[in-house]
Amino acid sequence: MENGEIDFSRVMLGTVQFGLDYGIAKGGRPDYKACRDIVECALESGINCFDTAAAYGESEQVLGKIIAELKVADQVVVVSKSQPVSETGIPSGQVPGFIENSLVQSLENLRVETLPVFLFHRDADLPWMDALHTMKEKGLIGRAGISVDTAEGAKRAVESELVEAIQLPHNLFDHRFFDAVFDRVQERQIPLFARSAFLQGLLLIPEERIPENLHRVVPVRRKVEALAREAGMDMPELCLRYGLSFPAITSVLIGVDSVEQLRENAAMAKRGPLEESLLKKIDECVPEFPEAVVRPVLWNRE
Repeated sequence: MENGEIDFSRVMLGTVQFGLDYGIAKGGRPDYKACRDIVECALESGINCFDTAAAYGESEQVLGKIIAELKVADQVVVVSKSQPVSETGIPSGQVPGFIENSLVQSLENLRVETLPVFLFHRDADLPWMDALHTMKEKGLIGRAGISVDTAEGAKRAVESELVEAIQLPHNLFDHRFFDAVFDRVQERQIPLFARSAFLQGLLLIPEERIPENLHRVVPVRRKVEALAREAGMDMPELCLRYGLSFPAITSVLIGVDSVEQLRENAAMAKRGPLEESLLKKIDECVPEFPEAVVRPVLWNRE
């Protein structure tokens, strides 16, 4: 896939853990030294892309400090996201200023003058994409895009000529974006970043820790685990390499809590896409789960 002058690594390191406890498996937020070691190890492993957001606590500040200390600003591609516009309730006339202020704050936090990719953080913010292009015209960002969470949001985004990059969830259980979205992304040759490779830990945590309202995934997960064993790999490797098996996807996001986890993930990623026969078996045993299962934002709702 052609991505202009930006060279995106196939694996992108998510840094939400640098600023918040995150995911169903919450392993604890790593301290600053651990975060710095993780970034350094990522670069050594060939990972040059880092994902963060204004809404991720102190993630931007921590990542910015690390990049400055390591003197690697010219070696990294940072993708960040604005404060969610749709959640502010501010008058429409104030939205462009809000977006610019959010971007400027992100630039200050990250200690950079421009961001290669800057995304809206909610599907509902798509109508304000022209404001991001104003920031692009000012030289503050390279590509304007959006992070989506719904199939409808993804379809609208991929058809908008103003959207130059998309981030969306994709994993063994979440197949909402196949066909039209993936095909259109390839036609337009725009970067597509796939997050939630492990479904915020739901695909990996011990069965006894799976919340009762998500127990319907257990029989399916057991079948997928059996496929992984037959193929000579564990679930983390199957999940990561599954994401790497789709040509439409530019980079697969992973989040780690330690250097050891990062090294393990980097080693798995180097084994490349899954065999077509295994992908077919996965497709045959995984049903179309409802959004209540594949959208973590809905997990705690009645």
